[in-house]
Amino acid sequence: MTEFRAFLTWITGKQSMSEAARSLGLSGSRQFSRRIAWCWNVEPTLPGDSRFHRYVMVDGTYVPYGWCLLVLTGEDGRPVRWQWCSTETRLAYLQLFRGIKKPGLLVCDGGQGCLAAVETRWKTVPVQRCLVHVLRNTRIDLTNKPKSKAGQELLRLVRKLTRVKTADEAAAWLAALNTWHSEHGSYLKERTTARQDPIHAKGRKWWWTHERLRRAYFRLTRLNRSGMLFTFCNPTVVGDGGILPSTTNQLEGGVNAVIKRMLDHHRGLSEMHMKRCCEWTVYMLTANPDPMSFIIPEHWKTKKAESAGHDEPVPGTLTAVQLPTTGINAYENGFGIRTGWAGRSK
Repeated sequence: MTEFRAFLTWITGKQSMSEAARSLGLSGSRQFSRRIAWCWNVEPTLPGDSRFHRYVMVDGTYVPYGWCLLVLTGEDGRPVRWQWCSTETRLAYLQLFRGIKKPGLLVCDGGQGCLAAVETRWKTVPVQRCLVHVLRNTRIDLTNKPKSKAGQELLRLVRKLTRVKTADEAAAWLAALNTWHSEHGSYLKERTTARQDPIHAKGRKWWWTHERLRRAYFRLTRLNRSGMLFTFCNPTVVGDGGILPSTTNQLEGGVNAVIKRMLDHHRGLSEMHMKRCCEWTVYMLTANPDPMSFIIPEHWKTKKAESAGHDEPVPGTLTAVQLPTTGINAYENGFGIRTGWAGRSK
């Protein structure tokens, strides 16, 4: 048990392998690696959760080797369930939601895979689109320094989104958006013809002159019409339970941030070991973790830690979700945060 405790302290903390070795009275990392080899066979799982949550949050964290770890947390911010996948598809989210009681509200980044799974599994559950993600998407469209007056005013208005806390403030914000459209609606409708700009025609006869501004504006109106912009302060959703969250900051700044720090401290892990580290990191953030309960006598037996390729999925880390494709992954921040489809092979 001492070895396993040292193993957990190492993979979920900041210790180097040499420092972890000294905690066991060993002379170096090689001896430590041999002593804890059996610990990699111990696989954590989250207990079933039959509680009703006023709200849950979901988000995916991309890690090395082309994997994405989906995590669902309850209103206490603790992990309820995780799911490995290659990309955030409907099937991946369906597996994540399996066995979880229908919550009062789902807060997410609005990915199509997640929304499609909600429509299938939790059809009547209201959804709150993370307002921080809405702001990020708007900045991508308009940049941080829009050149047009319309773009500057819209960005200024969207920056106030996360300050909205009540239904009255939401109504005031929507009124301001309507005022913006009244002033700049004709500007949004401006067109460019192929004759005016033959270089950018690309076979088109005409196109909207301010396409990015239109995309930013109509995203807001679409979210409002679908009921995902200010769901968190809708009186019928809030009820008597108090304030609901409008962002996924609780999850991103909690569980996901801890996973990223762990990966940064343990670079160079093999694929199987990287995934096991992520699983233990998430498990140890639960309310009452009991890691020793997963140890059985069979774990002491020497087993091959990794299998070649993906002929056989790592036990317990996959369900019916697709395996990652081969190819080069694009990483950010040095620890394997992958976005988009960069370098993916078909």
